Amino acid sequence: MTTPARSSEHLAAVLRERVYGGITCLSTLLVLAGRLEEPLDPWGAVLDLVIATGGIWAASLFAEYVSHLALHDADGERADVRLLLRASGQILEAAVLPGVLLVAGALDVIGFRTAVRASVWLLVAEMGLFALLAVRRTRLPWWKQLLLVAVLVALGLVVIGLKTAH
Repeated sequence: MTTPARSSEHLAAVLRERVYGGITCLSTLLVLAGRLEEPLDPWGAVLDLVIATGGIWAASLFAEYVSHLALHDADGERADVRLLLRASGQILEAAVLPGVLLVAGALDVIGFRTAVRASVWLLVAEMGLFALLAVRRTRLPWWKQLLLVAVLVALGLVVIGLKTAH
């Protein structure tokens, strides 16, 4: 049975992992976007995204599992492992649509440069949408909810700005 505290803890983990996944994916795409003037292997770019996202997912899953074992002095019950997988899966989910766009670009369904650039902006929009869905669950006044969404979108824009300036 899931307690309210346990449910809140899980929701916080889901939100945290989605932000990690979005920022990791965004950073990877921005590195790729910075190399678009060079000859770039589209399938290599897809692999870069898979490796970056998979790496942060595996690290997050392992860290959560170890901290869970230490905190709860448990041996990893099945229900807890499923919750950890659900939360950490948000990292992978953040990369699905950008990954589909990159594969479409690699298959010449759309231009690869267009796919990379569209993926960057899609991720920023996705982060904003996910933040909006998350803050709707809070009891914050509407203007604080809007501020939180704006801060997360601004974070995505700052990452774009920093990577572009670099």
